[in-house]
Amino acid sequence: MKKPHHSAVLAALCAALITGIASGHAVINETEAYAGEFAFVTMRITHGCDGQPSTEVRVKIPDGVTRVSPRFEAGWLVEKRMRKLPEPYANEVGQMVTETVDEIVWKGGELPDGYYGEFQLRVLMPDAPGTTLWFKTIQNCPDGSIRWIEVPAAGQNPYELPEPAPFVKLLKR
Repeated sequence: MKKPHHSAVLAALCAALITGIASGHAVINETEAYAGEFAFVTMRITHGCDGQPSTEVRVKIPDGVTRVSPRFEAGWLVEKRMRKLPEPYANEVGQMVTETVDEIVWKGGELPDGYYGEFQLRVLMPDAPGTTLWFKTIQNCPDGSIRWIEVPAAGQNPYELPEPAPFVKLLKR
C-alpha cells in the first residue's frame, strides 16, 4: 500500500484545523433536545469582535419555543423582550397566554476577546420532532457586532456559512 505524501497529510490537517476554527463562534452546546420537553440551551460565544470585548449578547427565541427562563450571569443585566402571540392559547392550568418571549438580552458585562462565555436558557421546546430551531444571535462589541443569523438552505451545511445561526434539532422521545 502506498503511503500518503507528508505535504498532503499536513495540508489535510491544516484544512481540518481551519474548518474547526471557522465553524464555532456562537454555538449551542446541546445541539439536540427532545420535542415537547424542557431543555437547557447554552449559547457559547467564543471570541470578541476584532480584538474587542463582547458587551451584549442578544438571542432571538424561535417560534414555538415557550416558557423561557434565562440564567443570571454575574456582572451582566438580563432582559426578556416580549411579543404578542398571533393566536393566544390556554396553558396547562387554563390561563390564557397572549405573549411570549421574543428575545433575551444580556448586557452591561464584558467578555474579553480571547475568552469564551456561556449564556444559558431553560426553555420548553415545541412538540415538533424533526424540526431544527435557529436561535439567531447578535454579539455586540464597542465598535461593531457579529450577526450569527444565517440559516442554511435545504441540504446546505450551516458551518459553511460565514455567520451561521446556532441551532437545536428536535428529537422524538
